[in-house]
Amino acid sequence: MELKEVFQVLGIEQTKDERSIKNAYRQKLAVTNPEDNPEGFKRLRSAYEQACAYTKTQDEEPEQEEEDLSPSGIWAAKARALYSDINSRQNLGKWKELFEEDTFLSLEDEENCRRKLLIFIMDHYRLPGAVWKLLDEKMSVTKDAAKLREYFPADFIRYIVNKCNRGEDVDFSLFEGPQDADYDLFLQYYDRCWQALVENDLKQAEEYIKNADELQIFHPVMEICRANLYVKQEKQDEAAELLVDLRKRFPKDDMIGFNTAEVLWKCSRKEEAAEIYEELKSENDAHYMANMRLADWYYKKERYPEAKKCAEAVLSVGGDDEFMELLTQINSELEKELERKYNFRNTADAEAGMELGWCYLQDGKTARGIMIARALEGKIPQEREAERTGLLTKLLMEQSDYEEAIAESRLWEKALLEKLKNDEDEKEAGKDRDRLRQAHLIRMQSYRCLGYGQKEKFSYAIEEAERIETGTEKDIGLLLEKAQIYMEMEEYEKSFELAKKLIEEYQIYAAYATAMEVSRRQWDASGVISYGRQCIRYFPSYVRSYEHMAKVYLDLNQKEELYQLLEEAQKNGVKSVLLDAFRYAAENGTDLPEDFDFDKELGNFRKEYLEKANAGDEEAYEKGLPIVTKYLYFYPGTYMLVERGIFYRSARRYEEAKEDFEKALAENPAQFYALRGLSFLYKYKGEYDKALSFIKRAILYGDEDMTNEVYVDMARLYTLLGDDEKAIESYETYFSLENPGSMTCRKELAECLIRRGRAEEAEETVRRGRENSYVLFENLAEVYEKTCCFEKSAENLRQWEKLLAEELPLKDRLLIKSGLVKRDELLITKKCVKQLKKIPNHVFLNYSIKRAWHELMYGERKKVMHLFEMYCDAAEESGAVRKAWIDTVFAAILCGDEERGRKYSAKIAEWFEKPEPSERYNHMEKRYLTYKILSVYYSEREENLQKLFDREAGMEACYFCSYGSCREIEALRILYLLRQGKEEEARRQIECSLRWQSTDKYITAIQHMKGL
Repeated sequence: MELKEVFQVLGIEQTKDERSIKNAYRQKLAVTNPEDNPEGFKRLRSAYEQACAYTKTQDEEPEQEEEDLSPSGIWAAKARALYSDINSRQNLGKWKELFEEDTFLSLEDEENCRRKLLIFIMDHYRLPGAVWKLLDEKMSVTKDAAKLREYFPADFIRYIVNKCNRGEDVDFSLFEGPQDADYDLFLQYYDRCWQALVENDLKQAEEYIKNADELQIFHPVMEICRANLYVKQEKQDEAAELLVDLRKRFPKDDMIGFNTAEVLWKCSRKEEAAEIYEELKSENDAHYMANMRLADWYYKKERYPEAKKCAEAVLSVGGDDEFMELLTQINSELEKELERKYNFRNTADAEAGMELGWCYLQDGKTARGIMIARALEGKIPQEREAERTGLLTKLLMEQSDYEEAIAESRLWEKALLEKLKNDEDEKEAGKDRDRLRQAHLIRMQSYRCLGYGQKEKFSYAIEEAERIETGTEKDIGLLLEKAQIYMEMEEYEKSFELAKKLIEEYQIYAAYATAMEVSRRQWDASGVISYGRQCIRYFPSYVRSYEHMAKVYLDLNQKEELYQLLEEAQKNGVKSVLLDAFRYAAENGTDLPEDFDFDKELGNFRKEYLEKANAGDEEAYEKGLPIVTKYLYFYPGTYMLVERGIFYRSARRYEEAKEDFEKALAENPAQFYALRGLSFLYKYKGEYDKALSFIKRAILYGDEDMTNEVYVDMARLYTLLGDDEKAIESYETYFSLENPGSMTCRKELAECLIRRGRAEEAEETVRRGRENSYVLFENLAEVYEKTCCFEKSAENLRQWEKLLAEELPLKDRLLIKSGLVKRDELLITKKCVKQLKKIPNHVFLNYSIKRAWHELMYGERKKVMHLFEMYCDAAEESGAVRKAWIDTVFAAILCGDEERGRKYSAKIAEWFEKPEPSERYNHMEKRYLTYKILSVYYSEREENLQKLFDREAGMEACYFCSYGSCREIEALRILYLLRQGKEEEARRQIECSLRWQSTDKYITAIQHMKGL
């Protein structure tokens, strides 16, 4: 604490009179209770002790500093004089005159003048923004920053460069007070008060405001602090009144306007706040907080285009998780309208398509965005081609299609260069130059990602980085990435040099992490400890610094240092299973019994605990977790991290699984099983685009041991995302490697082929499955049913019936041939069923299912329920009755047969009352919810049904689902809307459902039976 501030705290003039100091301390102590205000008390006590120490100092004559009478010294003295007076300090004209003096302009003294003024500014740095700009212009502070760091502290140079670029937040012209008052101390109180408010230290903030008041200086910034203190003290009315009055006094001051709006916003006076934000935005269209607040305000008011425009202004700088959630909500509303305008299959509105593509990019819906961006080629004006290729480049990068992103970025670059030739607006030209830089950055990042599988690609990434280096602070992010790429290339000296440059020239302390990693890879224990310490100093919650240091201490058997580090990690809230493993190793050792067969033990673990946890056995999870964690303690690396991650995922502990998989990738970004594990995890959570990105990276980095099933994983994700063409490519890759392959996969491929109008190929695909005739017809029927292929479905059923008819007694076959029994009445009666002794129950059950659904989708209402009852009868004999009840209730609701609907709904409800089945539909939450809705459809009140529908939002996708949204729940939702008389809303829901899920048997049935 400075001496001046010591006596300011005590509230007296500077003195060596000990009695005066003690009296002042007692008076202040009477109103500073250490229990109520511990920080204020500590500050008072510190001031008292320093004042007492001051009384014991000798009254020596201060040494007279020799006056600098050199030309540059006289010039610097004039600068100090300007600074000393608050009025002259902000007089830009006088500063300009100073810099126009011959002394400063002379080649001999210019550098001396600059050096001496900067020495003064090190302790006197409260300058108006315009003066900072002038200093930069005249003394080349920003331009010569690197050179100045050789003579001045790096933090100081960083501070003044920031001031030169950003200016000063405080408007010096608004100061009111005595000419000789201590304005620097006032600003110091302001800074400290604001920090105290940020830290929620209200007592200390109040103390700083009081100290500032005692200086008899007025400035609106302290009133803003006072108002924010009132808000935190829940004195909202006082805060609002203070700032509203302040704004009346200073109506054009943006800082006052902004803070007034913020306080009004926090006080729930949002309409008044929004008006001020709109004024601020009209003055500065890029105003960050105005755009942030207005995005939320316009969204709530359903003014979605305006909300999106504000959100994009925020996004150009960056937003937090809460803002990104708001952006997703805004885009979701806009997408509804844009999707109606832009019919994907007809591409009717290209403008809407472009807007939709950007929405999808921002929302992470990369697959849909790519489909649109590609479909728009040749359908938009040529002047927008650069925008389209840029959109596609970014989408491909996000989806981990790195090779394609590189190729597309070159087209983007070419289109931008062509556009720049015609750019008349300099602002637009500046944006296009930034976009050119982005194209290089995307190529650099793509080559880096490819490099983990193909090492030679790293050098291409470096080439792209060097093409866009500017030698300024603009390169900071680029240099960080470049240092990491050199590290992956094992060019450790280059990596280390870049890290050193970032730290010393730009004070980017994150580069210590790169230096630590380089040291680790070079087996430099002292380097790991040294740079790890720096990481902890600047980033105390950075986990890897503790992990790398702990490993060094463990390897060197320095247990005391290890335990101290682990205690420090615990104090800083750092948790890591690797740290736990290192502690375990230090305390217990890692020597295993000679007869310990790890592979056998792990195999037993998977069978005994993993499989059971996957089936929903909670006890198996509770018992298995300590075991797999113990294995991880013995082998603390990527292999066991992935193993435990899989165990977590199987038990549906997704956050824990994600943490283990990501930790494995931090060690090895190309770890196939971690990437595949994350893909499954995101798939179950319904985040299909993220899942696709991870599976693509798994394939990219996979080796000869990679399972061919990974291509099926990718194909299913493309199906979920509505991209049948890409799904077909993936399935075909799978079958080229796996012949004949899974019949399930053949049916899935056939469905994609049919949706793309390739029905003959689809049928041939199924037939190549080498199944017997009964199973072949069943498989074809399933494919045709799911893809709503009426003609093929009808023909297949006729063929199937003909085959089944061969098993009937001769007299029944003669009746059919004579025409006395119509073909479509075949196998409808129970009598006929009993005669089919040679046919297994499941064969007739499968036929019954397909026959009933065919009638529901395309046939006559009067036959439907009879067929579904037949289906239920067959199911009872086959033991698959629950699914039959479900389908029958759906059919009954659709056909208006309440009697049968209630009958089978009651059966489902009765099943719910029984002890839970062992599987409890683990990993099939939405299917289970469907059962629940149907069990109470006729008995629950509407509000309770709605609550059940609302539960879907928080549920994971069923494991084996291949539809982007739950078909069953979507269909029930439409039926529920029809039940409420909301036919138009039901139509819109159908339109929305079919937009990306073009074939859906449930929707087809609804459309057929309801005439929609």
